Amino acid sequence: MTDRVAVVFKGLAKQFFRSPGSVFWTIAFPVMLILIFGAIFAGTGISSYDLYVQDQDDSPISHMYIDGLEETGVLNVHMVPAGDDADSFIERNSVVNMLIIPDGFGNAFASRQPVELTLRQDSTSGSSMAVLTAVNAVTQQANINASRGQEYITVQRGSIISEDFSYIDFFLPGTIGLMVMMIAVQSIVGYQTRFRNNGIFRKLATTPMNNAEWLAGMMLWMLVMVGISVVAIMATGMLVYNVQMSIDLMSIAMIIVATGLFTAIGMIISQFVKDEEVAGTAAGAITFPMMFLSGSFFPLESMPEYLQSVAQVLPLTYVNNGLRDAMVYGNDAGAMSNLLIVAAMTVVAIVITVAISGWKKE
Repeated sequence: MTDRVAVVFKGLAKQFFRSPGSVFWTIAFPVMLILIFGAIFAGTGISSYDLYVQDQDDSPISHMYIDGLEETGVLNVHMVPAGDDADSFIERNSVVNMLIIPDGFGNAFASRQPVELTLRQDSTSGSSMAVLTAVNAVTQQANINASRGQEYITVQRGSIISEDFSYIDFFLPGTIGLMVMMIAVQSIVGYQTRFRNNGIFRKLATTPMNNAEWLAGMMLWMLVMVGISVVAIMATGMLVYNVQMSIDLMSIAMIIVATGLFTAIGMIISQFVKDEEVAGTAAGAITFPMMFLSGSFFPLESMPEYLQSVAQVLPLTYVNNGLRDAMVYGNDAGAMSNLLIVAAMTVVAIVITVAISGWKKE
């Protein structure tokens, strides 16, 4: 019995070490994951968060208060024109945190009269509590400096949107974007390596079909699989968690274009993966970093700046942002902007795929 066990062990070991891809991805994939998680969670510095400030008072005292916000080192203050409608500005820019300093703030504070600031937030965002804490700290310090702590300035917290959304509503668009990527990339890499090893491509070389037609057919099938997944996600959210949102035409357009993009990316990856045993791991090495660096689970502003820069070149970032703009914030302009970026990436990926693939190369 011991000899037979040893034979099985030796056979698997030989098979493993004969495949350079197996060895590489077995080592590289976990190293990549620990580097990503380490960079996000290892305390690489104090995170900073965007805070939009509308100063309707425009007085020396309000300017001093804003200087205090900037000096925290936690808040990236962006000024909003005093004449802009707050609701319209929030919708146009998908704002997560916005502080409104009312007209008369300086006079009220100077005469020791109560005055209230309004902090409008997306309470489901990971940055909301950090921003609220920083604003409260600056407010408390201003009260201490003026009156030994008596609360003349108070902060009233309000919602960033009018509809009653829950956390699951904000989580669903990222989940949909994530599933589009995972289904398309993982399935395509698996299909391609399996077909290559089974000699399907050699048979296709004898037919009139070209690789562009093959890619189009694969995209259509991926779209069916993605559609099934999206229906399941939305049905579960509505039935179990009473999700309020729905998918509109802009969201559908983003899902279709994103499916084409990630199908093409899967095709590109499959050109460099010859062993079926490591296909899933190789695809995961591409999809897992995007999963954690594209805002599917964590707000981008909570990550170190260099990782935020990386996120700006990842396609899933724009898919997630576009879906949230369309499904949550009702920001059609933002959704269209993200859709155009994803569409441009899709065209580039398709051109690369058609150029580097082909039956003769298989």
